[in-house]
Amino acid sequence: MNTTSTQVNGFDIEAIENTVLALQSNPKIAEFKFKATNKWESGPRNKSQIRGFYGACQEDITRTLPFECGTDMPTVLNGTDTAPSPPEFLLHTLASCITTSMMLLASANGIEVDGVTIRVEGDLNLNGFLGLDACILKEYGQIKVHIDVEGNLSEAEKQTLLAFAKKSPIYNTILNPGAIVVSLHG
Repeated sequence: MNTTSTQVNGFDIEAIENTVLALQSNPKIAEFKFKATNKWESGPRNKSQIRGFYGACQEDITRTLPFECGTDMPTVLNGTDTAPSPPEFLLHTLASCITTSMMLLASANGIEVDGVTIRVEGDLNLNGFLGLDACILKEYGQIKVHIDVEGNLSEAEKQTLLAFAKKSPIYNTILNPGAIVVSLHG
């Protein structure tokens, strides 16, 4: 009896298959609610804590300590440059979600990859945010994602990887934004 699991690109293929089977038998377990709490510190500095989430039909309490993510702004933007800025975190989140999505789907489909590097850059003009020019967007005007893959891959496999990258939930949230409800309390 073989007790070792098959791994492709660091993903446990049996675990992926078991997850897919569980989702097929009960689609409700696919519904997740991720959460973060952010507190302002001073100036542009603030810190988020990420701990619990709802998924697989239950509240997850397995994390004993929260993850903490601080943000700041560069000194040229009145910050102290002690942490990445929120626009930089968005680029990080996009790049990491594309990488994870692409590699999970590649592994599930038996496509072995030796390395992936993603470079992301976004064009942002502060004149829109500051209200200095109503014709300029407040958001990123364009985000460019450059994916470099290493390995013995055919052109068809590279195109498949690109299609997998575009299945990223964060990529799709940015591309097709859902409603964001903002309310003020207190």
